[in-house]
Amino acid sequence: GEDGAFAHKDFVAYYFDGCGGYVPHVIGMMSAALLRKKCDTLGPIAVGYSLLGGNKNIVGKELAISRALTIIARRRGMRMVHVLDDPLRYTLSLDIEKIGGSNGGTFTTWLLLEPDN
Repeated sequence: GEDGAFAHKDFVAYYFDGCGGYVPHVIGMMSAALLRKKCDTLGPIAVGYSLLGGNKNIVGKELAISRALTIIARRRGMRMVHVLDDPLRYTLSLDIEKIGGSNGGTFTTWLLLEPDN
């Protein structure tokens, strides 16, 4: 809506489909998109991704992707924020779950890169 956290703020968003569940591919896609020379966005960058496989090693996979995205953010002079850690700040519903899809086998989350100042 027009009253959300980004209603009056320019931002860029990327969504990476990691449904193969192979973390190096997701990290490779993020690196290619966010570290390229023509990616000159200085404002917030929303980054979302999904992994299939339900709960199998999902915590380790999320941690690996979050660490990689933190490094990418630092190289851009930004910091990474996990949007679902503070949903009210971003005017999100409190009942959003990370695991869903048919059979509860899809993990999806959103992160935000913000200028680190």
